[in-house]
Amino acid sequence: MTAGVPGTSYDEVPYESYPYAQSHPDRMATHATLLGLQPPPVERCRVLELGCAGGGNLVPMAYGLPGSSFVGIDLSPRQIAEAQELASALELPNVEFRSMDILDMDERLGSFDYILAHGVYSWVPRPVQDKMLDFCRHNLAPRGVAYISYNAYPGWHLFGLVRDMMLYRTRDTADPLERAAQARALLAFMVEAVPAKGSIYGSFLQYYTRYICGDEGGLPKDDAFILHDEMEAHNEALYFYQFMERAEHHGLQYLGEAEFHLMTDSRFSQKVVRGLAQMSRSIIDLEQYMDFVRHRSFRQTLLCHQETTLDRKVKPERLAVLYVSSPAQPEQEMAPAHTPDVLKLRGAGGVQFATDHPLTKAALLHLVDAWPEVVPFGELVRAAQARLGAAGPAGTDDIEILGTNLLNAYGYSDALVRLHAHALPLVLRPGARPVASRLARLQAPRSSKVTNLHHQRVELADFDRYLLRQLDGSRDRTALVEALLAGPVAEGLLQPKEGAAGMADPQQQRESLAGEVEGRLRWLGAAALLVG
Repeated sequence: MTAGVPGTSYDEVPYESYPYAQSHPDRMATHATLLGLQPPPVERCRVLELGCAGGGNLVPMAYGLPGSSFVGIDLSPRQIAEAQELASALELPNVEFRSMDILDMDERLGSFDYILAHGVYSWVPRPVQDKMLDFCRHNLAPRGVAYISYNAYPGWHLFGLVRDMMLYRTRDTADPLERAAQARALLAFMVEAVPAKGSIYGSFLQYYTRYICGDEGGLPKDDAFILHDEMEAHNEALYFYQFMERAEHHGLQYLGEAEFHLMTDSRFSQKVVRGLAQMSRSIIDLEQYMDFVRHRSFRQTLLCHQETTLDRKVKPERLAVLYVSSPAQPEQEMAPAHTPDVLKLRGAGGVQFATDHPLTKAALLHLVDAWPEVVPFGELVRAAQARLGAAGPAGTDDIEILGTNLLNAYGYSDALVRLHAHALPLVLRPGARPVASRLARLQAPRSSKVTNLHHQRVELADFDRYLLRQLDGSRDRTALVEALLAGPVAEGLLQPKEGAAGMADPQQQRESLAGEVEGRLRWLGAAALLVG
């Protein structure tokens, strides 16, 4: 994000700092485990983030992993101050932030089990890129994992074309906000000037403009995104094989990707799979050819030391030390798991998984009921067996089929099944005096988006934002209702569900509001925002 270049642009227009679940040590440790590595335990590890910005990624990690320690580095003093303020507000003793240049890093920083750099590599000069890889070589623990994201060809060729146009349009403009405004205006003009119908160029311009304006399933990109992600002075894309040549030069090898489904060929036809196999002489070849097929524009690559021995044949037995969860839902009301019916799960984005294997069906239904909690694989097997009502433990063959099916679902999309290297400190069902994540309680007054315990951003309605702030463990249901009535409801800042506020009988109003509170508490639990 900010390292290796003068710390002025990010001080003038700070980069919004978000959590990135794919950069979490849990994700890195999970994929390392699947590929035969025994990574450092997530609960007791040392983590470094390069280009940490305002701490929006690192602070939630430190909050969720109190037994681990974290260091964040960024060149922008303003952003480091923001990160320190956030950590201080949470009284976190296990995270520190330093304003420094990546080029100044040396052995005095010590060794790290996990090193992550999201949105840094492509945006810094080549000497800084080399320093990042060299630091990983010398300061990454022997079984450690590094995460580095970067813009990738061939897909980024089109993004680079738009970047060049925006840079040309703003070449004589110094004020950053004016540059962003001119870039937006140019995009609007280009979309109108170049019809999308029958034109690959016009279609991409239309897609890109919708992406910037938030019409592609997300919020509009702010000026900081346009200025730093798209128009920063340095922005180098490269092919995957080129990145790996650099990494190998520094004694690092390819471990995998932070998005596991992009390491598999599960979404390709058999003809394409055979073609990829015939052309590929190595894992690097295979990944590069898959990038060609996918027209990939961004990568999140995991690296480890060249001396590390990996086993890329992903085996079901490796799930034995992992945890499992599923955010998916059955497509229809299902018959009991022991029946021959096919269970069909649907995840976000419309992805689907179907199985008629009884133990797998029972396990998936258990995960659906338990979401957002994560379940140890061994416990999942026992729960599935109990759901089936079978006597005695599950057979080895059935457990292997279950493991294979879970891996297949995860390899297709983590919207179906997710794997974890550690237990998350959350609860599904609110207790008598519910407690919400302290981090989320701190964020709720400032924003409608908070970070949950799955290290993801969650959008809150106004009612949830007010309720969440009360969940410090000191209030039971009655006290929560009274706090809402005396505060935001009385002040007209919060409107309960239709009819509750206008009821003449105060008791009826309280009962109605109590029902709404109970429903929202269950929702907050399902959103991974409640702790024990």
